[in-house]
Amino acid sequence: MRYLLNRGEVLTVEAIDAVEALTVAAGQAWITRSSDTRDYCLEAGDRLAIRKGEKLIVEALQETSVTVTGNESKASILISAVWAGRSPA
Repeated sequence: MRYLLNRGEVLTVEAIDAVEALTVAAGQAWITRSSDTRDYCLEAGDRLAIRKGEKLIVEALQETSVTVTGNESKASILISAVWAGRSPA
């Protein structure tokens, strides 16, 4: 699944099952993940493995295209919302 985000938009992804990775196809994104105390700044071509049950908050630092990949026949991905200009509380 591919998502196009404008600068400042935030996408929340919860990897419920069979989700493998998030890849930045274009642009730049700031990633916060529930299973890690570090944050990640990914650029076009960068890939981040996703763990089962993990929640990601993805903020576009510029116009950005991200792809969430997995076994589509088994994957369950919960997309909470997209917020413009602020992180979810």
